[in-house]
Amino acid sequence: MSKINLLPSQKLCLTVEEAAAYSMLGENRLRKIIEEDKTLDWVLYVGSWVRIKRPQFEQWIAEQNYI
Repeated sequence: MSKINLLPSQKLCLTVEEAAAYSMLGENRLRKIIEEDKTLDWVLYVGSWVRIKRPQFEQWIAEQNYI
């Protein structure tokens, strides 16, 4: 199985590192937001991995005035 190289804007799910870089938020700040609110609809837990659902994350960012 070969790996497909996509830009973050082309991916459905992002790693925390990719989401932090994509949104220009700090990785530690993003991890803290995820840890504090387990009901966020843009966080996907895959076993011990955390993935960020990009479309929902983009919408959530657009609605925020302060992070």
